[in-house]
Order: sequence, then structure tokens, then C-alpha cells
Amino acid sequence: MKSWHTGLIVGLLIVLLIALGLPGEGEGWFEWISPKKGEAAYQYGLLTEWRLPRIAMALVAGVSLSISGLLLQTLLNNPLAGPSILGLTSGAHLFVAMIVLGAGFLSVPLPDIGITAAAGFGALTFGLLILLIASRVKSHVSLLLIGMMLGTFVSAFTDILLSKADPNALKAFTMWSFGSLNNPGFSQLPVIIGCAVAGCIAAFFIVKPLNALVLGERQARVLGVNIRRTQWFILIIVSLLTGLVTAFCGPIAFVGLIVPNLVKIFYKTGNHRQLLVGSALVGAIFMLFCDLLITILEPVIVLPINTLTSVIGAPLVVFLLLKKVRNA
Repeated sequence: MKSWHTGLIVGLLIVLLIALGLPGEGEGWFEWISPKKGEAAYQYGLLTEWRLPRIAMALVAGVSLSISGLLLQTLLNNPLAGPSILGLTSGAHLFVAMIVLGAGFLSVPLPDIGITAAAGFGALTFGLLILLIASRVKSHVSLLLIGMMLGTFVSAFTDILLSKADPNALKAFTMWSFGSLNNPGFSQLPVIIGCAVAGCIAAFFIVKPLNALVLGERQARVLGVNIRRTQWFILIIVSLLTGLVTAFCGPIAFVGLIVPNLVKIFYKTGNHRQLLVGSALVGAIFMLFCDLLITILEPVIVLPINTLTSVIGAPLVVFLLLKKVRNA
């Protein structure tokens, strides 16, 4: 496990250095370290207002969504669970739409905490609904399909809201829904990072219950795990992390599903202390890599982050689904 951790940390540092030093058009690598004459203020502004916030949000989104996916997969005992697949992201999306479009996206500015709270509450509401459905549906594939249909239904309801929205609000909300790592400013990063770190640290306090849940709810009860309290704790953490990312970056699909499964394949362990660390590292690398790819391809085509993660993630989800059906 330590070798995997070391390799992933080295990989993360390499991708991070590339992201920090990636040259812009007509610039050299790490231009902001020794800027050309008269460009010091420009390079400093570029670093603090664009490069650092974007890298920070890639890290926050990758770590938060990956840990959320791992927690959901353990809670529901379903390797195909994830915030976007089971409708939590769609729920956050809907509640943000209700708050933002209801207030007028451009005419009445809303505090970021209001949007974040709406996204978190939406994720929590749909998380409880999925938990209720999971208690009645035993088939993992059926739960996956129900979650996908729920997400589709919620998206349709969101579309109804959009059809009645002001044109300016509609345009702004549509751009937000594509997903972007550029939305938060440098001044917002301490709050965003603080909330994400708090949620991730909280996940480590339930490592033992998570390890017990792998054996099934009945066995976990025998081992002394308070199932109801653990369920609530997991849903609160997932809602905080998913809502935070959705509020500031828009809906980002498949990260929470893909990364935990890859980590489980490589680590081959049920110890969630190792899986949480591995998911955080792989999630951070994955999102930074996607952001690098978007930046490199920008002169040719502008790709929203949600589009890229979907292009990469959808084939992997199909593969995992076929593998699950074959083993059923």
C-alpha cells in the first residue's frame, strides 16, 4: 500500500508542476517566476486569479467527488454507486436551479453560501431517497437503473424551470451547468478548501464502521456498528462534498464512480483507511489531468469539464456494468 501511496504522490506532484508551469500562448514554461520586462503584474494576476484557483478547484473537486463515491459504494454495497449516477448531483443541480433561477440569476446576486447550502440540501434530500429505495431493492443493477431514472426525472423538472427562465438567467445557468473550474475567485478558496478538508477528515473518523459495512449490514450490527448513525454520517459528508463541488463548479459526472473502482482494483484491500487516501490521490490526479487536457486543447476546441469527464467515464461505466451483470 505504501508503494501505491508513494507512486501516486509522486504522480500528483508531477501533474501539479506541469499545471503550474504550463506555458500560455507565446510564453515559456513557468513564465510567472521570471516574467518578461513589464509583465510582472500581468503574470502575478494570471497566477492568482486564474491558474491557482483553477488548480485548487481541480484538487477539491477530484478529492471530494472520489471520497463521496467511495462512501456511497460502501454504504449501498454497490460498486456502481456514485453521486452523479444515483441522482445526488442532479438533486443538487435542481435545488440550485430553484434558488438561482427563482431569484433571477443576474438581477439578484446571491451569496455563495446560499447556493452551496441549496446544493448540499439537494444532495442530502436525494441521498435519503436513494437510501430508502436501497432498503427495498436488493439488486445492485436495479438500484443503478432507478438512480439513473431518478436523475433523468429531476433533469426534466429542471428543464421545465429553465423553459420559464429569463433569457439572461437561462444563458448563465446553462454555462454553469456545463461545469467549470474557473468560477471561484482566489478570495473564496480558503472557505472552499476548509469545507472540503473538514468533510474529508470526517470520513476518516468512520473507517471502522466502513470496514464493517463491507461485510454487510447484518454482520456490521453484530460487530457493534450503529447502522442508522453511520448512514446519516455518510450522507451528511457526501452531501457537503457533493454540494460544495456542484455549487462552485457545476455538475461533474462520473468522477465519484470511476475513481473508487480503479483504486479498489489496484489496492486489492477492504481497508478504507487505505482506500480513502488512494481515492483522494487518484481523484486529484484525474481532475488535474482533465484540466490540463482542457487547457492544452483550448486553442482547438473549448471543452467543459463535465463533458470531458463524461467522455472518459461513460465507457468505463458501461464496462463495469457489463462486468457486474456477467458476475451476477
